[in-house]
Amino acid sequence: MPIIELSFPLSGTPLPYDHGYLMYRAVAGIVPWVGEPAQIDLAIVPIQGSPHGGFLHLTKVSRLAFRLNAEDAEKLLPLTDRLLVIDAATLRLGQPSEFRLRPVPGLASPFVVAEHHRHSDAVLEWLKAEFRALDIKAVPTLRLKHGRAGASRAEQDRRSFDCPYERHHRQVGDNPAVGWEVQVFGLTPEESVRLQERGVGPGHRYGCGVFMPVVGERPRPASRPGATGVWFPPA
Repeated sequence: MPIIELSFPLSGTPLPYDHGYLMYRAVAGIVPWVGEPAQIDLAIVPIQGSPHGGFLHLTKVSRLAFRLNAEDAEKLLPLTDRLLVIDAATLRLGQPSEFRLRPVPGLASPFVVAEHHRHSDAVLEWLKAEFRALDIKAVPTLRLKHGRAGASRAEQDRRSFDCPYERHHRQVGDNPAVGWEVQVFGLTPEESVRLQERGVGPGHRYGCGVFMPVVGERPRPASRPGATGVWFPPA
């Protein structure tokens, strides 16, 4: 069965920026199937919005989207028109729409967990191995911090604490997690769809390792609703 994206319109109060695990728990409270061990490949797509002051402010194109087998989509229909409470935020879901995954040459994930790898050089080698395992020839990169042109000579020669790449800390249940912003360009259509279907690393149900379309070096803003709330030009 093909992997599709089931997308629910989302409205409500600002979310904590670190809400991936809390969102998963809220969804599983309504649809226990989501929390079953066998559903580790089900993915919750990172929500688009306007980040400010540690919160994600929802916009008219914000969506709660799931990637899953088409035959399982009906299992998520109990979420329709339901309220979700995420920490102090109250959210309402609308009527879902189903979208196919479309190939785009550039994809990015805002939070990829590289288990057992702490330093950027080791993370990059792990990412390349993961891409090879997915039969993807395009080479992934870590996104540089704003204003950084690249690693300094000192950072190239040693594992510097002054990391030039974007990495973030989140809480997954009782466990802290470190994630890296990863991007890749020059994907073939087949590679693009495969990466969107499979993702990289653990925690897809918490929004980790899930890839979305990008233009240049930033996730492309949505101009109208679509899969992951992202606009795709006509084929």
